Amino acid sequence: MVQKLSVEQKSWVDKTLDSMTLQECIGQVLMPHHPFQALQTDFQAVMKSSTEDWLRLIDNIPLGGMCVRMPPSQELKAMLGRIQSESKIPIIVGANVEPGASIRAIGGRRDGQGPEAPDYAGTAPPMMGFGAADDPNLTYETCRLIAEQRRSYGFHWTFAPVIDLNLNFRNPVTNMRSLGDDTDKVLQQATEFIRGFQHGGLMAATAKHFPGDGTDERDQHLLTTSNHLSLDEWWTSYGKIWKSVIDMGVNAVMVGHIAFPAYEQRYGGSEPSLPGTLSSKIQTELLREELGFQGVIISDASPMTGITSRVNPSDRAIENIRAGADMCLLPETMTDFGLIEGAVRDGRLNEDRIRDSVKRILEMKSRLSLHEDVFMSGDTEYTSAQSEQIVRAVAEKSITALRTQENRSVALNGSESVLFVNVFVDAAFTTSNLDILAGALQSEGCTVEQLENPTDTQLQETLPNYDAVFVNICHIPMSGSFGQIGAGFSQSLWRILHLYHDRVTYTCFGTPYVMYEMPHVPNMLFAYGASQSVQLAVAKVWLGKSDATGTLPVKEPR
Repeated sequence: MVQKLSVEQKSWVDKTLDSMTLQECIGQVLMPHHPFQALQTDFQAVMKSSTEDWLRLIDNIPLGGMCVRMPPSQELKAMLGRIQSESKIPIIVGANVEPGASIRAIGGRRDGQGPEAPDYAGTAPPMMGFGAADDPNLTYETCRLIAEQRRSYGFHWTFAPVIDLNLNFRNPVTNMRSLGDDTDKVLQQATEFIRGFQHGGLMAATAKHFPGDGTDERDQHLLTTSNHLSLDEWWTSYGKIWKSVIDMGVNAVMVGHIAFPAYEQRYGGSEPSLPGTLSSKIQTELLREELGFQGVIISDASPMTGITSRVNPSDRAIENIRAGADMCLLPETMTDFGLIEGAVRDGRLNEDRIRDSVKRILEMKSRLSLHEDVFMSGDTEYTSAQSEQIVRAVAEKSITALRTQENRSVALNGSESVLFVNVFVDAAFTTSNLDILAGALQSEGCTVEQLENPTDTQLQETLPNYDAVFVNICHIPMSGSFGQIGAGFSQSLWRILHLYHDRVTYTCFGTPYVMYEMPHVPNMLFAYGASQSVQLAVAKVWLGKSDATGTLPVKEPR
């Protein structure tokens, strides 16, 4: 269960709640990621927001939380410090601090330059890399150092870990964000994620996406998806994981726009396809009553079509709260504030129900000691060198050799001319930028050239000029972007490569299911994303300085 409050913490919560007006309570349940009247889907507005813009919003709406989509920097820390100093009640600052470049922050420094501080969440492997490394101690240490760093910059709440089981290989949400498909292994890793993030009250962790993504092949960003399992199947898999992380004290649960028909139908739900965010059966009866969760329930992002297609815009936040949510992620802030207040005034929402949510939010803030220090006083435990060493160790343990070619060495000797053939599907969360990897080879004496999605003619003319060819498959499915790798390209890629070169190495920097589309390749390394630590780890394998010791954390589709 969530950590019991101390006498001092409980006193602060009770005193604060007793002093709050209805408007202040409503502000606590809202967590936008920009301060403007513009829609929360306006990502340009996220980057344009200034300290003064946030302060103008807080003057009118006393926000309980902010979702920040920028990496750590002194500029951001100064902005958050100013905002906190002007807020009567500490604002909890949340972010999608999921490890790995696959869930990279939007933007960077305002001057367009690279980050001024290392972002260990961004440089670490994606979550599936932790499943492949299969080292609980390293998982704990990595999450703890990330939490320590983020807290020092004013972050308090991570929307991680993803504890969904990756049961359907075509699911575009859980693909690289899941820890795997084995219940016990996912639970073991999820436990260490939560322990690391919540160590000493550094940050609040969030288990997501309740009641569980990964069985559907569709995307809740685009429609209401479904957990198709029977109740017995759910309780022995997802239910086992949810019960365990709740019992160990995870501070928050994110409810997805995911239906659970078996539960709704058994217990009399009139609409078995309702997303969890609109279902009191799922949020109140299953999560609160049966599983015993006492912490903060936050919705998945409010602009996602999994909820917007199911309810009128004027009722979205109201119905989400009525179903059991304590906090609305990315609401239409000013509009929803007025709508919630109106719903309380006309009796559609009970004020006591709002105050119950606010109490849970204040309790989470007190567990994080936000009423004492919104940053982190004192020295950090991890040095930069230690942090980089830990993050790189996870990446190096994660690299997986799914298929090897007999009597053939991948290792470069450091003097070859090397060609990268970067194959990618153009999608929001996929990057084909492998400059870090190229630089690591060049520092050893190799010359490196890169081709991106080349034509037959380009390949035919270019291949004979290089000692070694590396086919780098870059694809991270997300938000409907599960496009096939080989669409209009794999035929020529396979035929030309093997007609004109006999030293071709395949590496996938993304989906672990690429062998389903390329069963004919003679070798394949899996690298789980293309973050900095992953690219450096791949370079070591290619140069023969380390072995690929990772274990594929999902079953290959047949």
